Formats: sequence, structure tokens, C-alpha cells
Amino acid sequence: MPNANTAKLVQVTTRAFGGRIFSDTPLSVLSRQFDVVVEGKSGQVLGGSGQPYRLRISALDLITGTNPHSAANAFSQERIERFDADHGWPDKQATFTIRVNDPMAVQGHLFRYYAILASANEIVSFVESPIFLL
Repeated sequence: MPNANTAKLVQVTTRAFGGRIFSDTPLSVLSRQFDVVVEGKSGQVLGGSGQPYRLRISALDLITGTNPHSAANAFSQERIERFDADHGWPDKQATFTIRVNDPMAVQGHLFRYYAILASANEIVSFVESPIFLL
């Protein structure tokens, strides 16, 4: 991280639920859940500042051109945390578990995840995942 007062997201990837190996395709929709992992880095000053931020993930279904989030399938999530060691900074790794309760609505679709980091002092960073298949 070149600047002590900045932060950025490095990557967002998907993997089988509870797995350790990142995968872009295919993920089994029959397991009804998978993980989205977001990695970020911050400078030492910001990373220990305790400043609040928002970390949001959202999916795009490339077949329908929409976000597949629904009451049954929770494809979008958000966390409000702080830049500090308790929340994993300066080398952040956040895991979001996605639950798919209606697999037929998304089975055989191609997706891409987006992760967005935003804080009050106008730090904004985003990354997109490789395309993956459910």
C-alpha cells in the first residue's frame, strides 16, 4: 500500500461453501450455498484508525442482466465495520456466505460479483470477480 492513509480492494472471488480453493466455475447450486471472499489492503494509519466503512457485495446475472437478489436467494450483502485489527486490517479478508433457497431460479446462469468499499473520507474502491457458473 503506497499511502498510509488509503485503502483498496484487491480481489473478490468465489469458492465452494467452507472451501479453501477459489473457483470461477462451476459452483454447485445443489449445495444451496457458496462463499464470496473479498480481499483488501490499507495503509498502516488508516488500517488502525477505527474509521467506519461499508463493504458491500452484489451479483450480476449475466443471463438476465439483473441482480438475482430476492427473498429466497440472498446474493447481495453489506457490512458496516471499522478500519482496525479486530476487522482484519491492514490485510482484510471478508467471507460472505450466499444462501440459494431457490436454485432453479439461478441454475445454469453465469454470474459476476462486485465488491464495493466506501468510507466517510471518500475512500471508494471496487473490484469484480471472474465470471462463474451456478
